[in-house]
Amino acid sequence: MFDSDVMGLSAADKIRTIRSETKLSKSGLAQLLGTSLVSLSHWEEGATDPSPAQTDQINQLYASLSTTLQPKLFFTDNSAFASRGIRSKAALPLFDVVAPVAKLSEKPFQPILSRLKQGRYFSTLDRTVESLLMAHQHPARITSIPPIAGMSAGKNTYTYDAHTYHTKVPPQGIAELLTHYLPEGGLVFDPFAGSGMTGVAASISGQDCILNELSPAACFIANRFTSALNPGVFDAGVKAVLDELKELRERLYSTSCRECGRDTEILYSVWSYRVVCNQCSHEFLLWDHCRSYGKRVREHKILTEFPCPNCQANLKKSRLRRTSAEPVMLGYKCCRGGQQEMMYPLNQSDLVKIEELNQHPPLAENCYPTTSLPDGVNLRQPINHHLDSIDKFYTPRNLAAMSHLWQCIQRIESTELAAFLGFVFTSLYQRVTRLSEFRFWGGSGNSANFNVPYIFNEANVFLTFARKAKSIRDHLATTATQYRGQVSVVNGSATSLDYLPDESVDLIFTDPPFGGNINYSEMNILWESWLGEFTQTDSETIINKHQGKGIEEYQQLMTQSLKECHRVLRQDSWLLLVFMNSSRAVWEALRAAIADADFSICKVDSFDKQHGTFKQFVSDNAVGFDLILHCRKSAPNGNSDDQKDAESAKHSIEAFLVKREGAWPKRSYLHVGRDEEVDYQKLYSEWLADSFVSVREFVDFSQFKAVADNWLSGRLQTKA
Repeated sequence: MFDSDVMGLSAADKIRTIRSETKLSKSGLAQLLGTSLVSLSHWEEGATDPSPAQTDQINQLYASLSTTLQPKLFFTDNSAFASRGIRSKAALPLFDVVAPVAKLSEKPFQPILSRLKQGRYFSTLDRTVESLLMAHQHPARITSIPPIAGMSAGKNTYTYDAHTYHTKVPPQGIAELLTHYLPEGGLVFDPFAGSGMTGVAASISGQDCILNELSPAACFIANRFTSALNPGVFDAGVKAVLDELKELRERLYSTSCRECGRDTEILYSVWSYRVVCNQCSHEFLLWDHCRSYGKRVREHKILTEFPCPNCQANLKKSRLRRTSAEPVMLGYKCCRGGQQEMMYPLNQSDLVKIEELNQHPPLAENCYPTTSLPDGVNLRQPINHHLDSIDKFYTPRNLAAMSHLWQCIQRIESTELAAFLGFVFTSLYQRVTRLSEFRFWGGSGNSANFNVPYIFNEANVFLTFARKAKSIRDHLATTATQYRGQVSVVNGSATSLDYLPDESVDLIFTDPPFGGNINYSEMNILWESWLGEFTQTDSETIINKHQGKGIEEYQQLMTQSLKECHRVLRQDSWLLLVFMNSSRAVWEALRAAIADADFSICKVDSFDKQHGTFKQFVSDNAVGFDLILHCRKSAPNGNSDDQKDAESAKHSIEAFLVKREGAWPKRSYLHVGRDEEVDYQKLYSEWLADSFVSVREFVDFSQFKAVADNWLSGRLQTKA
């Protein structure tokens, strides 16, 4: 029954049948397929389509319904990218029963980057750039036709979760593209490598890869993501560091249980700024007057507007002047409710301890950064709130913990183990700083900007380190065990690839900076201050007024980078470029750079990363779907300005909507209190893809949305 129907039913029909037959919930099936709940919901509703690889998974699972196969085992045993929720917690212990012992020296070794790098190269003897080039002197077999559909890949895998970076393309989606274009392997190159997901995908797929990246911090992250380590050795290193710092941990993060009086560990402390009413100048502690409690924790809120406790004027939190920050609550687990986490006001002993730590923090000498913040797009806000150097990003207590943790990691004798422990350390990023906004339901987001919240969460550094070590351990025990290709990381600019000969790589996959969306060098200053090396911003391909770079400079740098890509790429090979922006000017600059570099755009697809950011869910102007531009190095180049369609933007948008009219993509707000609505972000991505092929003039997302919304409203009124 099921076998004969595989090709005749839609993906939505198959998903509904699978859930009906297996009694799986939406979240259960999403975990089984390694996707997100949002994407699974969209597929079941027919609003969007799964990628080819995910379609194959759905087909196989649908066909297996008529067999005795257990669906859960069928997928988990064969997936290189294990997803959260598939493996049981018991299957991934933090510490093995029998594990090696990590050795600590009396004094720190050289800084981690110095131990890993030879000049600009993060390489081992078996994966230098020279060895990879020698292994690929002859061109690989290239598929000449792009895949028939776009990509859809989730972020809910152990690998994606292992470490924070501002943007990451899910590697399983990249792997689909690499195996399509290089079915027998080859040499892959990424000139804007970021966190190294192209290298992860290539290594899993059996291809070798060279990763080029301007930021030293990103190079370090990419090097660790594409390296492997025995999980038992990793466990031993984590244990050695935490054992070494046990007494300091107790000194910094202990309180007395309010119920039984025993000492217990502080999980986190909540700090609130004092603020001044802009109507009556009354100063008050914000925490005391801006909270709202619902029936569930998820309904608890920090209010954005509330009355002044003195004059009753309606105040907007974002407009209040701050004075000083005070600790107001702390959380711990002890005797009540069987280890249930509880939150209490600080007692006198807690306040005395904090005051002592503020006056005399037990810092590890010369083991913490004091880097001053330069002017920058994302740096002005913390500077305005007196966080003008990296050490001030931390409370004295957390800076003490971080300094000793960093010093202890430098004392690990094994360079590989020390580097992986440094990988855990850098994964803490904003989570343990004053930039971590307090949430009643826990957790901490790492946004691509530096924002000092009015109420912040002071996380226990050691608990956060152990939790992130667990995430990285999961990656080492799953994806990293299946690496087959070799990866070399180079710290350099995409504008000058002088270490690569002409026509030496088989395929380029890259995710370059999206104009001025993220200011990478500014956001990486936190990592790079600890690592001790900084991005050389002269050749950073970005729009940033503090660097004196506008749209023209961005286009010039992108053109120079793509010309280098054209030079090192073999004839008739592919450049796959992932990109998204809401600005017409940025899209025009990108198209011009591609044309000037003499690439032909053969196809444009959407890349659905499945999980949107919070901003993408609630902002009317945020764009959520990336595009994949399939560009080929071949002559003659068909891109030409005289091909531009002279039709007006309004007419081209309406013509596109008429052509694709049918089931409109919908956006479901599973975690935000909004009704389902037309997904203009998805429509904009589709229109951009169509405009690239038709060589139409681009428009900003806001203009597209206004035209499309007006047209769709008119259609609905006509039908009514």
